[in-house]
Amino acid sequence: MPDQAELPAWATGLAARAGGADFWVRAPGRVNLIGEHTDYTGGLVLPVALDLEIRGVVRVRGDARIRVRSLSLDSADEFAIGAEDEDRGPEFGRYVRGVLAGLARSRVPGWEWAGFDLTLDSTLPVAAGLSSSAALEGATAMAATAVNGIDATPEELVGACHWAENEFVGLACGVMDQSICIHGRPGHAMLLDCGDGARRHIRLGDLAIVVADTGSERRLSASAYNQRRSQCEQGLATLAEQSPGLQSLRQVDPDMLERRRAELPPIIYRRLRHVVGENRRVEVMAGALAAGDRRVMGDAMAASHQSLRDDFEVSSSELDAMVESARDAPGLIGSRLTGAGFGGCTVSLVEPEKTAEFGAALAEGYRRRCGREARVYACRSAAGAAWGRLEGA
Repeated sequence: MPDQAELPAWATGLAARAGGADFWVRAPGRVNLIGEHTDYTGGLVLPVALDLEIRGVVRVRGDARIRVRSLSLDSADEFAIGAEDEDRGPEFGRYVRGVLAGLARSRVPGWEWAGFDLTLDSTLPVAAGLSSSAALEGATAMAATAVNGIDATPEELVGACHWAENEFVGLACGVMDQSICIHGRPGHAMLLDCGDGARRHIRLGDLAIVVADTGSERRLSASAYNQRRSQCEQGLATLAEQSPGLQSLRQVDPDMLERRRAELPPIIYRRLRHVVGENRRVEVMAGALAAGDRRVMGDAMAASHQSLRDDFEVSSSELDAMVESARDAPGLIGSRLTGAGFGGCTVSLVEPEKTAEFGAALAEGYRRRCGREARVYACRSAAGAAWGRLEGA
């Protein structure tokens, strides 16, 4: 990962709060325009890296210890390199520990790590479905890269961050979040095939992205996320009994699913109907985005939300109210829940000249329906994770 020469405006201020630093790091959150619960089934997704991000400054230590402090969470963790699995500390620190352990797995035996202090701040809402965890992992990977001169490929960094969340933290997520965190490109969405890793960046044009946080917290480790994944695996295993070459739900089309419907329990059929249909919706959305066809974009997003609500059952009353409020707001192109569901955020594509008016109407509609305050973010697409040297360091 190359050194990034441009010094962000926030870096010197954060370095002063940290008491000095040698490097800065940043990693974006993400919003998924469409393609939910398809990543861990080897399917298609269409995420965008956001200018809501986790930022940090790094100071090199003279020993083999890591000290990490989150200003936004008012929490800290410290551990010895090589002892990441001992006394795991606060929740946010587990992601940091996991990335260090994941990177160590890919190094040659005897690799000696330099320790560092990492001070983090964030403009990214936590537990809102915008992948603050992958951003934290990305920022940690950038810190380790900067301090230790690790010549890792982007794919290796994605792999270490994904391993951290899956194996170390224990959340069985797909690879989408870590991929867009590392590979994000300004002005583009990224069409990612989570089966073979193929990716293609698609221009967003003048579309405005509005993210609305319902204020209903998501806690995936305590949610039905892993249950949904298990149900998809159960459905695939059932279909594969009569189709031995079937290795992924990406290989299942709607006609095949309908022909085999009687083999599946009703709830498993509904889960698979969402995944199979969602992969097709991602393809339709990508084509509409490339062509600038706003009507098709809106229809695809509406169908995705309906499927997530009815077939996959991961919406909530707050998410439904936010989408309904978006439909009443001026300038809407399309709106849906984003992320794993069970609370969190919606994403809306909006006509750019209507962004402010849309955001105000959305918040008012949500307040009227739920009696709650929405946090509305007019976002821009952003570059993937990066690091650079602080001036004078």
